[in-house]
Amino acid sequence: MFFTDIPSPAGQLRLASDGTDVTGLWLEGQKYFAAGLDPASLNAPDLPVFLETRRWLEDYFAGRRPPALPPMSPAGTIFRQSVWRRLLEIPYGQTCTYGDLAAELGSSPRAVGSAVGHNPISILIPCHRVLGSDDSLTGYAGGLEIKRFLLALEQAGLEWRKKAVILPEASSTPSSEPQEPEAPVPGKFPCPCCGYRTLPVPKEDAIALICPVCFWENDVFDPGEDQPSDENRGMTLRQGREAFRRLGAVREEFLQYVREPLPEELP
Repeated sequence: MFFTDIPSPAGQLRLASDGTDVTGLWLEGQKYFAAGLDPASLNAPDLPVFLETRRWLEDYFAGRRPPALPPMSPAGTIFRQSVWRRLLEIPYGQTCTYGDLAAELGSSPRAVGSAVGHNPISILIPCHRVLGSDDSLTGYAGGLEIKRFLLALEQAGLEWRKKAVILPEASSTPSSEPQEPEAPVPGKFPCPCCGYRTLPVPKEDAIALICPVCFWENDVFDPGEDQPSDENRGMTLRQGREAFRRLGAVREEFLQYVREPLPEELP
């Protein structure tokens, strides 16, 4: 196997190949980064398929609709392969929901969400074009800010802030004035971390919505209290609850966004 690292506006990217096809494309720091990549892989930046992929990405990040995709061979189960093939059918600049995919494939949103989350070839196989049932930005292996960036790049034209319960954008320069978070849409299902009814859908359908009170990212794939959560940087649910009791947030960097729950969100 072969690999190379290339810079991009979305951050450092790692490409993997079997010598002919692309087998992996990961954003630095993303969930399942370099999963399946042999540690003995050779660094081969001039591999023809890497040069072809680089040209494709240059067009994409320049805002141009890229030409035909480079050859790809993602490794996965039959079901995951079917989900990834369906992702390739979502047109540039358009989106669909986990529910839509589940209905088309005769599966559940949770199973589809797991397959989408394990997509080994980010950007080329456009899992960023899959939204929550209310057109909200939900879990993305590369992070919600990158998902927002990619969709904005494709000019999807959705009004995220009116529909989504998502992590607020971080400012590159500290502000001297306090920042008020966007008013969230009140939910009716309890957050597994803080217990407030801030999630708009049941846990099994949430994929990875972020609680606007404690900022726990609802991880439907890790049900146990002591199971490390990839979405929450390896923190267990028990540790998240303790952090919320101590700080009022799951992690200290979220303190500026913490708010009091609304009356209708109280347990």
